[in-house]
Amino acid sequence: MIYTVAKVSELVNLSKASIYNKLKLKEFESYITKKQGITYISEEGLKLIQSDLKYYKANNTVNEEVATDSDFINTLKEDINYLKDQAKQKELQFNNQLKEKDRQLENYSERLKQAHKLIENNQILLKEKPKQEILLLEEHFQDLDNKFMDIRHDMLERKEPKKGFLKRIFKK
Repeated sequence: MIYTVAKVSELVNLSKASIYNKLKLKEFESYITKKQGITYISEEGLKLIQSDLKYYKANNTVNEEVATDSDFINTLKEDINYLKDQAKQKELQFNNQLKEKDRQLENYSERLKQAHKLIENNQILLKEKPKQEILLLEEHFQDLDNKFMDIRHDMLERKEPKKGFLKRIFKK
């Protein structure tokens, strides 16, 4: 049979934090299973915890009231230490998340700057484009004009009657 940490804490009259602290010891690793974030302890692990408590109680020579008070105080200290550890872990996680968000914001900022530069370049190109088109059109019309002039010249030459060799010699 397996038990949750809450059930074990009820059975041995210790806080959950104390049980978690005991479970951190290497001798308990083989008796622990974790499923979906819940820690389970096998029956052998429960017996080991109980035997640890019996050993502790057997070696405790102080009167029972003081022992109970010191147990309570130790439990509270363990609980406080456990909560401090949890708070430190949460703080580290939070700091890591903040660093990741800062990195992402820097990345987005850099991308935004690049997009802004691209937009500026595009605007400059669009401003210069009509001027370039006018120059290209002027050049094109000049070429067309030259071609028409060449064609007209060729047409005028063709209209003159062709003189034969002898006519050219004798008419001059």
